[in-house]
Amino acid sequence: MMRRERAAGINSGSHYTVLFFSAYFIYYAAYCIFSSYTVLFLTERAYSATVCGIITSLTFLANLLMEPVGGYITDTFLPTRRYLLLLIGMISALCIFCTKYMDQPWIMLPGMVLSAGIVYPFSQLMDAWVDISREKQPDLIYSRVRAGGSIGYAVMSVIGGYYFKHRGWDGYFLVQMVIFLFMIPCLLLLPDTSLGNRRKQEEKEKSLSFFQAFHTLVQNRRFLFWLGIITFYWFSHRLVGSFLSLIIVELGGDAETYGNVCGAGAAVEFAGLMLLAFAWKKKNSHALLGMAIALITNLLRPLCFLLFSGTWALYLGQMLQCASFAFYMSVSVECFAEAADERLRSFSISMGLTVSSVVGTVLANLVGGRLCDMFHPGILILVSFALGFLNSAVFFCRTVIPQYGKTWLKIVKIYITVHVVCILLN
Repeated sequence: MMRRERAAGINSGSHYTVLFFSAYFIYYAAYCIFSSYTVLFLTERAYSATVCGIITSLTFLANLLMEPVGGYITDTFLPTRRYLLLLIGMISALCIFCTKYMDQPWIMLPGMVLSAGIVYPFSQLMDAWVDISREKQPDLIYSRVRAGGSIGYAVMSVIGGYYFKHRGWDGYFLVQMVIFLFMIPCLLLLPDTSLGNRRKQEEKEKSLSFFQAFHTLVQNRRFLFWLGIITFYWFSHRLVGSFLSLIIVELGGDAETYGNVCGAGAAVEFAGLMLLAFAWKKKNSHALLGMAIALITNLLRPLCFLLFSGTWALYLGQMLQCASFAFYMSVSVECFAEAADERLRSFSISMGLTVSSVVGTVLANLVGGRLCDMFHPGILILVSFALGFLNSAVFFCRTVIPQYGKTWLKIVKIYITVHVVCILLN
């Protein structure tokens, strides 16, 4: 009897919420060190902004190459939980390798790129894992568990900035390894996902091959629409985000200031996700509304930087951008999930999230690094605003106007009719 009660407790939605929340907390704490401090780490080792942009772009390209493999494996061969445990072992080995050869760039830099191909796919696979788990646990809300990542990022931004300022960068890779190892207990207690692309022997329909899965995806027009909008969302905001540390240093700050700014933004992101988890709870679909708000608020950080000056503007701008990101994260998985083939949900969601973030970020890193070297970091703010405005205009022209255009047309017709009648009567 006691075992049954415990089993019921383990299968409860609240239990999964706590475990997923903890897993996101730990992952994004490690992600903060690996990703957000990459530019500062490389800058401390005397690399230029252009080189930093190239290296970080290569890390995202490694993610782009590895993500399809991970998505297909977790749909066809291996449940997400087991695959992520395997990746943690590989990450730990690479962190030790990079630490040993830190003074030899020709060895360390390829190691960083390879590590990125393993680290970055984590988040997209976890996002798909949560979405699939909601079929059995409807009260599992993505934005609520993803909020754990925001607070983990915020905490580690502050701790990491203080640590690297006072202890140096020798432990940069080992800190990542230790944090990832703390993630193992959470993963062991979470449920396995079903293999949607694996067909039983008695079923006539065969599993899709790797290339068939790609072909199915590129023929999905709804998927491609969301891919384009979200890619340009990433491109516009990462132009500033990828080089925010350089902007802060140029204004007289340091690694600790950068950590505090990122921490303040992540705290707003966490609060936003928690509020949205409550606000969206009673709505069946909120992808269009949430994305519309995300695109509009995406314009506020560059506006803040353009209109105001001083360190407080950095804090305010970053918090406004993180509010936009909270809206984006609360609906991004749903955008790709509603357009996904039922056999390829993990593949479609992880591929959509990965390709959009990687392509957008790589473009931002390459273009941003070049613009910083040619002009100054301030030019990125103006370009970011222009791209964000253009993306918002395309989104509204393709979604809001077609959806409500007939209503407005009827209103115009009624107005013209009434106006003509009034003229005739007079």
